[in-house]
Amino acid sequence: MSVDAALQTALKPRGLPVFPNRYTGEALEYLVTNWTLIPELHAGDLAGAARYLVQVHYYLPDKKNPNPMLEEICLALAAADFTCPEVLQVDEKNGQHWLVESEYCDGGYRYGQCNA
Repeated sequence: MSVDAALQTALKPRGLPVFPNRYTGEALEYLVTNWTLIPELHAGDLAGAARYLVQVHYYLPDKKNPNPMLEEICLALAAADFTCPEVLQVDEKNGQHWLVESEYCDGGYRYGQCNA
């Protein structure tokens, strides 16, 4: 399963819209995902696996308590074989922005499949 599919599968049931890379709509509460691919398990100058550094950005209104959804996000990622997430608060002018960082591994990756 691709990292994007794994993120969608894990996060969609949380009931919030989930968007890869950025969101330009009008919703007040939503998730945006992005990732960086790092080739791993090199042999003969080829990578045999990919490690993804994953970020889930949680945006919500100022007065809303973020903790219940942050817990759901973290549990959903862990249940979908992502590493135990770290949570950071990001400074935002309008509303709240929370960053959940995790890692994901794709053992089926082969060199040249950067959009795995």
